[in-house]
Parts: sequence; structure tokens; C-alpha cells
Amino acid sequence: MLRPLQHTGWGFWLLVGALLAVIALGGYAYLIQLRVGLGATGLNNQVSWGLYITNFVFFIGVSHAGTLISAILRVTGAEWRRPITRMAEAITVFALLVGAPMVLVDMGRPDRILNVFRFGRLQSPILWDVISITTYMAGSFLYLYLPMIPDLAQLRDTPALPAWKRAIYRVLAAGWRGTSRQHTALEQGIAAMAIVIIPVAISVHTVVSWIFGMTLRAGWHSTIFGPYFVIGAIFSGIAAIITAMGVFRHVYRLERFLTADHFQKLGYLLLTFNFLYLYFTISEYLTIGYGAEIKDVTLIHALFYGAFSRMFWLMAVVGLILPAVLTLIPHLPVVDRLKRVPLLRPVPAASRRS
Repeated sequence: MLRPLQHTGWGFWLLVGALLAVIALGGYAYLIQLRVGLGATGLNNQVSWGLYITNFVFFIGVSHAGTLISAILRVTGAEWRRPITRMAEAITVFALLVGAPMVLVDMGRPDRILNVFRFGRLQSPILWDVISITTYMAGSFLYLYLPMIPDLAQLRDTPALPAWKRAIYRVLAAGWRGTSRQHTALEQGIAAMAIVIIPVAISVHTVVSWIFGMTLRAGWHSTIFGPYFVIGAIFSGIAAIITAMGVFRHVYRLERFLTADHFQKLGYLLLTFNFLYLYFTISEYLTIGYGAEIKDVTLIHALFYGAFSRMFWLMAVVGLILPAVLTLIPHLPVVDRLKRVPLLRPVPAASRRS
């Protein structure tokens, strides 16, 4: 099982090289922005938020994969979650590491982030956002780290590893010896974190939505944004888990552990939150459209028929309607073909028993 994880071919290093090239290009572009100013992005006083804030909202939303999905399944005692728990929790941490720094990139003067702590006002949603995300990152790292302690201790006791690696694992294992007392304490800590992290995760994306919803901009100033963002975050988080499962299952030959049953159960969850997101979307536009205020009607016309109609309907069809159809009707020809692909092939009963 571990052999594919221990040996990497040329494809892995090619991927690493390509990603490093993207990082280098991004670093060069950011240096230009620091020298020229935020105007290099095309943003101005009227259009102050663009791709940076979109990335921020997206990755913070994807980060809900581990905290909400893993924590909720753990609290409810869903045992089928075990093969995907670590993956979901890792997605949370990695997404936060990408999403949170977007706030700094979005600032023309990143050194002024300290002013949020020095002169921050409690009535400002920006300060709420900084506090909630900092708390969320600390809780997510801890929630990922606690279940890894026995694994880190196992690596610490592996003679084949270099001494410097075993020294690092010795520190991270925190004196784990596998006693019954340690097991009890660890399970209590994980259970407590699973309960705590759920309201923290919900509060994070609620606060992110308030940054938009508490402005007076048409289409944003709405009380629906809090639950709307949370549902959308869980929806995208489930999709991220399914995507990661498919990649890891194929690359590392994990068919015995990530079975078709896992994809099916997560598909049901995806469909549920898909319908919830559709419900909130229809409710939002029906409410502002029925009111027929000039600014709201202008927005709806721009989204449905005007300058932004292609992007809006592409999002609606590809992001909401198509996933619902594919998940709701499992006997469509395209789905049947997918089931015949080795990626989604069920594992024989004998293998499952072993």
C-alpha cells in the first residue's frame, strides 16, 4: 500500500517543476505590483475588489471540506468517513494557507495589515474577519494534528528513516507511547475539537459574507448572504473532497480504501447541498426582482441578459444544474460510462473483506 507513496517518477517532478514555474511567475508579478502599486491590477476606487478577493472567498470556502464534513461525520458516528477524514482535514489546512494570504496580496501596502490590530474597530467586519480566520487556522491545524500523533510516533520509531527526520517526528509525536491513558486523552481531545470547530467554521464564512452584505452595493446588501455563503462553502468543499479522492485513488492505487461507496455517499451529500444552493440562489433573485427597485432591476438585467449573462448562465448550468442532473440520475449513459472507468470501478467483495 505504501510503495506508490515512497517512489516518485518523472511525472511527479515534472508537475513540481511546472508548479514552481507558476509560483515564480506569480512572485514576479507581485514584485511589479509592490513597485507600481495596486493600480497595476486595474483595480481602482470604484472597483476595489477583483480576482484576489475571489480567490480568498473560494479557498476559504473549500477549506470547509475538512472542518465541517469531517467534523460532522465524526460527531454523528458515520464510520464510512474514516478513509477520507485525513484527506478532508488536509484540504482544509492547504486551502487556508492559500486563501488567507490573499488578503495581503490584495493590499497595495501589505505592511499596513498591522493597522488592523493597532487601530482596528470592533464595529468593522474587516476586524471580525481577521479574528475569525486566525482562530479558524489555529483550530484547523490542531484538528489535523491531533489524529496524526500516533502516525508521527510510528514514523519516529522507523529505523530506516534518517536521524534528522526521526528527530523531527520525535518532537511532533509529543511523547506518544500508545498507552490506554494516552488513547483516552487523545480521543477526548479529538472529540472536543470536532465539536468546537463546527461553529468556528460556520462563523468564518458568515463573517466573510458580512464583508459583502454590510455594504450598500446592489446585490450584496442582503440578510441571506450569511447562510448562502455557508451552504456554498460546504457545497464546494464536498466537491473538493470528491476531486481529491478521485486523483489519489487513481495515482496511488487506493481502490481498497476509497471505494465506489464513498463516492456514492459523498455524491448524495453533494446533491443535498446542490439543491440548497439552488434554493438560496432562486430565493435571492426572486426577492430582489419582485421588489423592482431600479438598482436591483439593473443588476438582474446585467446578470440574466446583459454584460455578465454568459458568465452567470455558465455558472448556473455547469456549476449547479449539471452536477444535480448527473448525481440525481445515476443511469444516464455518461454516468454509466464513468462507472466503467477504473477510477470508479467497485472493489470486489474479497478485496473488501481483506
